Amino acid sequence: MRQYIAILLVACTMLMCFGQGEVHWLEMEHDFGTIHEEDGKVSCSMRLVNTGDSALLITHVRTSCGCTASDYDKSPIAPGDTSSIRITYDPTARPGEFVKNVFVYTDGNPRRSSLEIRGKVIAQPTTLSEFYPVTVGALRMTNASIPLGELTHDRKRSSYLTVLNSSTTDTLLVSVLGSKPHIKAAATPDTLPPGAVGAVTVFFDSSKAPLWGLNTDTLTVMSEALHPSATALAGMTHIQVMAQVLDDFSKLSEKARQQAPVIEVSTDKLMFTAQEPTATFTITNTGRQPLELRRIWTAEPGIAIVCDRTKVKSGKQATVTVTIDPNALGKTLLNSRLTIVSNAPQQQSCHVRLVGEF
Repeated sequence: MRQYIAILLVACTMLMCFGQGEVHWLEMEHDFGTIHEEDGKVSCSMRLVNTGDSALLITHVRTSCGCTASDYDKSPIAPGDTSSIRITYDPTARPGEFVKNVFVYTDGNPRRSSLEIRGKVIAQPTTLSEFYPVTVGALRMTNASIPLGELTHDRKRSSYLTVLNSSTTDTLLVSVLGSKPHIKAAATPDTLPPGAVGAVTVFFDSSKAPLWGLNTDTLTVMSEALHPSATALAGMTHIQVMAQVLDDFSKLSEKARQQAPVIEVSTDKLMFTAQEPTATFTITNTGRQPLELRRIWTAEPGIAIVCDRTKVKSGKQATVTVTIDPNALGKTLLNSRLTIVSNAPQQQSCHVRLVGEF
């Protein structure tokens, strides 16, 4: 009797070890093709068969994005039975091609399966206007500027803006013109199928930048159909790339800081009138090392700036003369800012307000 019970226990243990559900998918991917955003959510079902000798349970399902949802039967799947996962994709504000994964976890074999959905979303007009307001023929862009922020003089930085081929029929060739030694730009990819999303990518090398302080570069973006037709739309526009290039004084020792130049400006505001379109101010170096005036500038047109020296010794002054040309200024009221960039660690960029009525 004891021998019989022992054999029975061994048999039960073997069944527990080897009896399990087996996951066999009838579909593991689905291509929605081209869908229109205004048509709303789309769904598909993917079926699995339990080919094992024990019940199979789907424990949970995880999606790779909040735009994708799933629904499934939480009951055990008997051997030989079929169940399915329903997957729903929301194209709202998601123009272009998409590939999403849905991960299905079970207590059988395999423990995890990866399902895939894909497709291409054609944006509705309101989405194009809201998210891609800049038009370059059939190409749409998120904006017309790429601000890179502050960079120390030995740094490199890259950024991009997103582009979309809004055509439903034409493949676009996209090109970016205007690269210089300090700035490289390219369309990635340079060929966009209908409805596809890409980028205009910019690489900025501050060590090669021509100016201290604000650098503003203009690039030209062009798009044209790969196979031009009577309805194909070509276009061209300009984008601005802006970077503030400054020196890196973070590694200066305390002794070096004590020896460094110190900038003092005689005023923070200059006043102008039609009768007195010229004004001056002085810059004094109260530090020990020579002060380098690397750049004195303003973005306003019609303003001439002359400085009598670019290097100021300890205890000495430089005189800056500012002259307004009302005709070139193009307006009767002036409220602008003049920027001084120097090698003074404590204040390498300072400003003088320019105010006038003409």
